[in-house]
Amino acid sequence: MAERRSETLRAIGDVEKRTLFANILASAAIIGLSQTLPNATAFYLPALLRFVVIFLSAIVYTRIRRELGVNAPTMTTIYFGVFVSLLGGLSWGLLLLPVMLEPVLHAASFMIFGAILVCVSLISSNTSSAPHMWVPFILSFLASALAGLAMDAGPLALQFGLGLTIVVAVLTLFSFGTAKQSIRAADMLVENRRLGEELADALSHAEFLAKRDPLTGLYNRRAVFEYRNHENARNDRAHVMLIDIDRFKQVNDRFGHDLGDRLLVAIATVIRDTLRELPGETHYAARLGGEEFAIFLDLSEEAEASAFAECVRMKIERVAFEFSMPEGLATASIGLSHLDRGEPIAHSLQRADTALYEAKNAGRNNVRSRDRELAA
Repeated sequence: MAERRSETLRAIGDVEKRTLFANILASAAIIGLSQTLPNATAFYLPALLRFVVIFLSAIVYTRIRRELGVNAPTMTTIYFGVFVSLLGGLSWGLLLLPVMLEPVLHAASFMIFGAILVCVSLISSNTSSAPHMWVPFILSFLASALAGLAMDAGPLALQFGLGLTIVVAVLTLFSFGTAKQSIRAADMLVENRRLGEELADALSHAEFLAKRDPLTGLYNRRAVFEYRNHENARNDRAHVMLIDIDRFKQVNDRFGHDLGDRLLVAIATVIRDTLRELPGETHYAARLGGEEFAIFLDLSEEAEASAFAECVRMKIERVAFEFSMPEGLATASIGLSHLDRGEPIAHSLQRADTALYEAKNAGRNNVRSRDRELAA
């Protein structure tokens, strides 16, 4: 409902903005024609009120458009708009009164009468989807005209009053139909916007899942091999870590997959937080599958990469302790290898995998570097 109201107000404001010059021109034409009638002075006060209302309406709808544009509250402006709508209906009613109170057989008289009814019809049609604007306008117009006729009590007052009431009743029925159409259009616009937002969210989620592991939020295997994030590295030589959580199958078998998943999430959080401590934004971590993780380090020095790997190992060991894991469960065996620019990352991962198995054969929960052994 709030979105619908905003859209209808925005639409009314846009129409008012586009028709402001036509509104001024029509009012000026009516007032100009009135000066050819014998009772021209009777139009002075309504003419002044009419231009005041045009000025105030422009302020109201300009503020409404601005407030809707920045999602600011509009209630104060709307309350002021209700007052301006009352004045608007009053101004048209007062312009119509001299024609009905002192009818003369003059072309300008008929033109003024018809032009006022056309203008009232257009304004009523535009504002009908906003009852708080439309109802004060139409009631003020009819009440001011009927009150003036009642005070005069001339020979044609009853006929004019009855005819004007019928015209307003027909205009009201037409306005109801216009309002339904405007509200339906606003509903469709709101629904289309929501569908667009849902589609954007779905596409964003699909893009996230294309690169991210849904459990841990780290990059997935596809991001490593297809999107090749490592190609954004600053250094010509970087390093790759391969992490395997020790005896993770026993963790699932003994404590259940739910705890195993929570353990993996905690380990991923540790990896992510530790990476954030490094300078630069080209490092990243990925879950390759199961309990196996990979970390790309945009560090050229093997000593720095080994120190980082040892830091990660110690933090994962702390996570295992916090989860009350028995000794030897949920610690990390880590293999480390270099990655030269232009080299397929699969080659580096293969070397890191060899180092990882050496870490497992050495008793698990330790770091082994393939580079160090090759250098030796």
